[in-house]
Amino acid sequence: MEIYSEPFLATDLHMWQEHRRFVIRSLKYRGKLEVIVQDEIQHFQEILKAFKGQPIDFAAVLTPSLSNNMSAFIFGKRFDYNEPERKILDNNLEKVSKILSREDSVIFFPFIRHLPFLLKWLGYEKFYKIYTKSEEIFKKRMNEHKKTLDEKNIRDFIDRYLVEMEQRQKKGVKTSLKDEAMFGVVSGLYTAGDESMRSSIRWTMYTIASFLDVQKKVQEEILQIIGQERIPEFQDMKSMPFSYAVLLEIMRFNTVSALNVVRYALTDTKIAGYDLPAGTLVMANFWAVHHDPRNWEDPDKFKPERFLSPDGKTVVKSKHFIAFSIGKRSCPGEELATVEIFLYFISILQKFDVRFPEGYKPTFEGIYKSYYKPPSTKIRFIPKN
Repeated sequence: MEIYSEPFLATDLHMWQEHRRFVIRSLKYRGKLEVIVQDEIQHFQEILKAFKGQPIDFAAVLTPSLSNNMSAFIFGKRFDYNEPERKILDNNLEKVSKILSREDSVIFFPFIRHLPFLLKWLGYEKFYKIYTKSEEIFKKRMNEHKKTLDEKNIRDFIDRYLVEMEQRQKKGVKTSLKDEAMFGVVSGLYTAGDESMRSSIRWTMYTIASFLDVQKKVQEEILQIIGQERIPEFQDMKSMPFSYAVLLEIMRFNTVSALNVVRYALTDTKIAGYDLPAGTLVMANFWAVHHDPRNWEDPDKFKPERFLSPDGKTVVKSKHFIAFSIGKRSCPGEELATVEIFLYFISILQKFDVRFPEGYKPTFEGIYKSYYKPPSTKIRFIPKN
């Protein structure tokens, strides 16, 4: 079975550059992205209200909401939480995440790839089956878009890709924008965007339930800047330094992408006195940077004020904060990620008090499976009067 190239991980430099520029340009339509997320959050708040403050599995209810954001951006529509195709994609995503978490062992012990019985343990056969089911859904959606495409009415990311691909081909421009690459980028956006966001937003709720004094200060700032009824907007972040600092500290304290994906040196390179020959595999340890006492005072303590100016009125970002990586290979979805994390965080705290079940003692010893995830525990969302 053919597995299509994921342009963001491509060794073909032209493919990577062309697709990165196109995706970042598409994500720059922040107004539309913001409306998508705001609309979905209104549905999500109703789901939370329905539990009437009882402890719930937050990850389970969050998953369909976040996948709807990606569905609306990529496919042009959100799905009902019980819609069969959405449930298939979400279930597949969870299974793939578990399989890929085993892939870490291959990074450090490459010879495993040549041992059939270990490949079976890694779950490669299951991965192919899951991949095929998702592939059928993505291909179905892409074919529907081709049949109904109207260049004067661009509905979503797939439409934008198809139009751009056709225009470049008509001009005779050398391009890597092709059907098979479109599948790769659609699959990559849907998978990576959903899984990383789910872990990030779960950490925001876990952390804010652990530090109730911080939660109270965020809610006071929400009340002062937004009020109890107005729908939060991304531009509000500029007027909410404490809330923004809390988010930055959550992302530092609980680094979701603890280890970056594997890269390799294009040429012979020297870093910090070490020689890296061309072809050397390189992996960035973001967790180490975010918890290095040379970079942060008391790095193992949760201190949002570290991101604030002395008067508390301005957010001061450290050069050592690299939640979305840095450089030319930084996360192309940073724009969407920032919008989503901020709006979910503020919208939930505007309408709910977030608490753990009675007697639960939080621990920040998370679980690392592809992404660093919070401990599995239920959380209460108590509607505010």
